[in-house]
Amino acid sequence: MSAIALQQRLQQLLIDLRQEIARHPDGECRMPRFDSQLFHTKGTRLADYLLEVEQNFARLCDSVNDLARSAWLAEHLVDQIAALQREASTQKLRTQREQPVKNPRASKYQEYREFERRLLAMIDQREQRLALAETLAVQRQLKQDLETLEGRLARCRQAIRSVEWGASLRGGEHSE
Repeated sequence: MSAIALQQRLQQLLIDLRQEIARHPDGECRMPRFDSQLFHTKGTRLADYLLEVEQNFARLCDSVNDLARSAWLAEHLVDQIAALQREASTQKLRTQREQPVKNPRASKYQEYREFERRLLAMIDQREQRLALAETLAVQRQLKQDLETLEGRLARCRQAIRSVEWGASLRGGEHSE
């Protein structure tokens, strides 16, 4: 295969890869996705790695006079593209915990809302039990439980307001 045909084939693979990556959410992951021998990028997004691949492709196009360097770079580029293709194609198979976080503020907001809902249910349950309590000791314990739960609810609502306030400052919307 000639150098020009190889470059054209690699360029087509890059175009296909760019489109494949664009179809998937690409939030931050907790750890780098690839071995440091394959990618020098320290980012955790597929787009970070795609940028390195595109830079290597540009170097390959510039080093057509150095045959040994071109051969090594082409082989390395093929390995990088294959790894990115595998990673992009398996995004849907990842568990929720492994998937990148798209919007940490929105997920935190949803988490706080769920805590609020559960706390309200617990408070309602304790109030119902308090209304039916017959002994003073049980009433005292339920009142103490209610005070604790109401304190937690107040802190939870404060956290919700904090997330809402932060979103309004950045002009972002939280998803309910």
